Amino acid sequence: MKKSACIEMLFTEVPFEERFFLAKEAGFHYIEFWSWKDKDIAKIKSLCEKYDLRIASFSGDQDFSMIHQEENEDYISFVVESIHTALFLDCKYLVLHSNALGAGGKVVNAFPEISTYEKFDNMFHVLSRLAPIAEQNEITLVLEALNTQVDHVNNFLAYTKDAAALITMVKSNYIKILYDVYHMQINEGNIIDSITRYIKLIGYIHIADVPGRNEPGTGEINYKNVMERFRQLGYDGVVGFELLPTRTSMKVARELLEL
Repeated sequence: MKKSACIEMLFTEVPFEERFFLAKEAGFHYIEFWSWKDKDIAKIKSLCEKYDLRIASFSGDQDFSMIHQEENEDYISFVVESIHTALFLDCKYLVLHSNALGAGGKVVNAFPEISTYEKFDNMFHVLSRLAPIAEQNEITLVLEALNTQVDHVNNFLAYTKDAAALITMVKSNYIKILYDVYHMQINEGNIIDSITRYIKLIGYIHIADVPGRNEPGTGEINYKNVMERFRQLGYDGVVGFELLPTRTSMKVARELLEL
């Protein structure tokens, strides 16, 4: 498994551009971040080259939602622009969401006037259009369901089964699930059974404990067993540590690499 440090949440003791060195110092070979429009992409590329780091992923969408037909062209255009940025950064994964998220991860618009069926159908339509573009550029788009109880109230895509249904319908090796253990423990639980059932559709993993979104060992998830199951299933993709450390980032980061 490839282990990635989310430098939006780890190493926040220092400014963003200084986190690359700390990630490397901790022992990481991969880093990830969220939005890219607000960052100096050329500088990020330079820092990765300087510290011999790879970018595992970043957010492929931002201001538009995948569930609203009137935003389809803007949404697709933004993802295509993100794909070009990913190619420049030699990044192989982009994270997609059902809804645009604002400050603090708040859902910008839940579009209550649109039926559940229409939202799902529109996501299928958008992903179907994006699939050949992702395939052509060999960039995997990973679809993330989010918890709707704590962090992202009214987010449409909230369950693994729905992400799996969409991906199965689209039928592309470049459209996969981002399985966030933290979000799915809150929304549905049954973690080990879920990853066993959907492992062939999972292209990326995020990790944090519940409650608190802190490092493993601070909450209720038995990460020793979860990680062992991933190994048993032969998962060799990226595991991203998207969490808030309760101690110094360096101390927590070095422990994460031992998982």
